[in-house]
Amino acid sequence: MIGNTNLMAQGNAVGAIKTKVKSKGRRIVYSNIGKAKAAAKIRAKGTKRALKSSLKGGGGYDPTSGEPTLDVLIDNPEAKASISDNANKKRYVELLGEWTQMPSDAELLRRKIQDSLERIRLNRPFEIVPKTVWDDDERPMMIFGWHPHWMGEMYRSYNYDLLNVVSYYSYDINPDNGAPHNSDVMHGFMQSEFVATAHEKQCAALLSITCHGEENVMRFLDNNLPAQQRLLDSILYILDSTNADGIEINFEGVNRDFKDEFVKFIRVLSSSVTGARGDTSFVFLSVPAYDEENIYDLTLLDEYVDIFIVKGFDFYKTPEGLKEMPAAPLNYSNLTTEVDIRTSVEKYIANLGPVYSSRLVLALPYFGTRWITDPITEEILEMHEITYSDIQFDFVMQQGDWAKYPGANVKYDSTKHTYVFSYYDYYGIDTTQGELPNDVTIYYDDSLSLMKKYRYLIEARLGGVGIQFLGNDSGFEHLEDLLYAEFTDKIPVELPYATDVLDKSNYFRTNSIYFLAVLMYLSIFIAIGFCAALLNKKTRQALFVNKRFRLLFMAFFTVLILILGGYLGLFGGATYPLLFGIIFGAVLSWIGWKVVFNKKSLTP
Repeated sequence: MIGNTNLMAQGNAVGAIKTKVKSKGRRIVYSNIGKAKAAAKIRAKGTKRALKSSLKGGGGYDPTSGEPTLDVLIDNPEAKASISDNANKKRYVELLGEWTQMPSDAELLRRKIQDSLERIRLNRPFEIVPKTVWDDDERPMMIFGWHPHWMGEMYRSYNYDLLNVVSYYSYDINPDNGAPHNSDVMHGFMQSEFVATAHEKQCAALLSITCHGEENVMRFLDNNLPAQQRLLDSILYILDSTNADGIEINFEGVNRDFKDEFVKFIRVLSSSVTGARGDTSFVFLSVPAYDEENIYDLTLLDEYVDIFIVKGFDFYKTPEGLKEMPAAPLNYSNLTTEVDIRTSVEKYIANLGPVYSSRLVLALPYFGTRWITDPITEEILEMHEITYSDIQFDFVMQQGDWAKYPGANVKYDSTKHTYVFSYYDYYGIDTTQGELPNDVTIYYDDSLSLMKKYRYLIEARLGGVGIQFLGNDSGFEHLEDLLYAEFTDKIPVELPYATDVLDKSNYFRTNSIYFLAVLMYLSIFIAIGFCAALLNKKTRQALFVNKRFRLLFMAFFTVLILILGGYLGLFGGATYPLLFGIIFGAVLSWIGWKVVFNKKSLTP
């Protein structure tokens, strides 16, 4: 909503418009802003039905172009091998893009000339809209986030103008009977205003359904039809009661023996939700960082799932167990064999088909991992996750306190694009006995590392980004600012008065050459006539005795010099020297005239 503050700012920028704004004009401004915002919302988010229809559309390639499509290429074993060959992939695209976008001298000159107009533009209101994905449907880049139930009512403070989809985390399945493990969580969800708050900002609200751990998944899927039916009934009841927009399915620990049961369950759950609630209900499915056995086979699920969320934050949970490493590594080189975000994303792109990569959303962590290891054996003694806010407040901002964090050091690991905070832990260590302190290492993401990962997912033509978890950056704004910078565009709202001023300014600039030409010709003829008149002694005496003529004479040529010099750019960046020169020259001229007339009065 653009209020009187922006109108005042606009008035200050324009200058001549700052005195009064009539009531009729104010109503026109508010009406135009409202229409622009409504149009931007429609363009950015569209209707649920149109968005859901576009999610599975793919696009981006013309089948009539005569060239084989990626759908055809991916079925060709040789082409598929070529696509998957890391050696054939081009890097440094970002650096090349920055180099080719450097402005030319002509562009810099154009920006300098229009600087005064830009001051007006900068004070104009803007509508923030998501960038669109690369496919033909031009749907918005998705910014998805989980709201964890333990955050309480923090959802009220989220920036829903930035988010497209939020999901309440979570309905945690009791594998024995299908009921929620904690009924108070679902009771709180149904009694809260989570869905209403999101809908008020035209943001979709989902309910996450979780079942984590291989043992839990096995007990739930192993021919446990009563538990599955109770889950279906409960989910439909909750969605109808809250008017939520759909579900996000979040299973971890599915083994290959239950792959068929898992796929069947997803189909039944998706069909039940969309069948009972219509085609405007969304079904999202989170897939793990590791899936070596292709248990989450997207080709078997793509018909029943709208968006696949790639968990780009669980890499330290390897199939062999915990491994000390960043939660979301992105290797500097794509030639390495180490697993990272790139290897996971490319696996799912190859599985789903590159033409449908916009149906993948990469989720990244707003948390870090803290590792305590033995300095000799490197055995992991302790590991736990820490929110971004806690890392900043409790560690990074106190790194200078060596009594608390001996040997504290913060560095950026450019090989994996992550931040590393390390120090020594002397708790329980007897140094007199030769014992060494434990090593403590915290891996976390901040603006630079997240920017690298955001740009990678855009380069990979994914459909958006996910945040695990919303609220983890409470107290800091720069991660939200980074999302704005990487995933949104500014659309200026046209105000009638600003448009009128800009049009008049452009009109004057366009026609100023004609005014200058007339002034130059007039000056030439005046100068010629003036010089001719000065050949007559009586004329010289009559003119220069007249004080008004002398002032008019100096003022005319001063204005002429200023106009010509300003148009030719002779005075650029020299405002104060120019003003000093004018004043100093006028004073010298006045003194000169006084000296001449004083001497003349002394002559006989």
